[in-house]
Amino acid sequence: MQTKAAFLLLLSACLIAPGTTKNCDTTQISHMNVGSCSCAGQLSGCSSNCGVCGITSIPKAVRNCAPGGCMDNQDDCMGCGIWFHSLCNCVQHPQTCTNSGTIKLNGPPVWVLLETDNLITTTELLPGILQMGTSHDEGWIFAQENYKPGYQAVWLNSVRSRDMEQVHIHTCDRNSHTTNVLSDEKVISSTSLVQLKGDPELYCLGVNNDVTIRGFSTALAAFLAKPPVCKELVGAGILHDHKGRTWACASTTQAGPKGKFC
Repeated sequence: MQTKAAFLLLLSACLIAPGTTKNCDTTQISHMNVGSCSCAGQLSGCSSNCGVCGITSIPKAVRNCAPGGCMDNQDDCMGCGIWFHSLCNCVQHPQTCTNSGTIKLNGPPVWVLLETDNLITTTELLPGILQMGTSHDEGWIFAQENYKPGYQAVWLNSVRSRDMEQVHIHTCDRNSHTTNVLSDEKVISSTSLVQLKGDPELYCLGVNNDVTIRGFSTALAAFLAKPPVCKELVGAGILHDHKGRTWACASTTQAGPKGKFC
């Protein structure tokens, strides 16, 4: 254990050089090449009223609604603080965060648990749920490895309800009403999202035991290809019911997924 800690400290020292002043940009963060730059401090700037699902007054703490996510022109915006501040600090000091893989210069993308914020994000520039596609199942798997299924849920905001423009999976105490609804449901499919009888705003796949759900990104991508509502309203989450069964669901409520999963 001491050897591992020493290695991580050495790695951290290699990733950041002392006396730097220029803030890390998006390319440096995504390539985990942060040895010659500084992470931004707490960000508080920027404000936009953005159009989502026909509504043009959704406030976002970004510049010009950040269509490409946390690009360099958003480096002073609160809505990108998770990227330029929190994640950047984890890349510079990997021993301070739990990671899905090794943080290394020009290495493959890594999912990271930002323990001070209790959020999971990735070193890949990825705005949110619509960009997850079929190839980012590792994020959901990593999230399930870092929550307590006996009483917690993991969930991902919709475009409409999110307040940051870099993908981030939350952990919370699971919603008791949704847990009760799921406990009364029959598992129809373990691969496709099916509308619940007890809550028509939830579409779920289920497994009849305690497992790590795999393939959720693929199921979500298929759901988002033909959504029953405006796709920017769709959120997602994973939780267990009182019978120990595992459910992965898409939510379609305008208020966002938090009220369904937490």
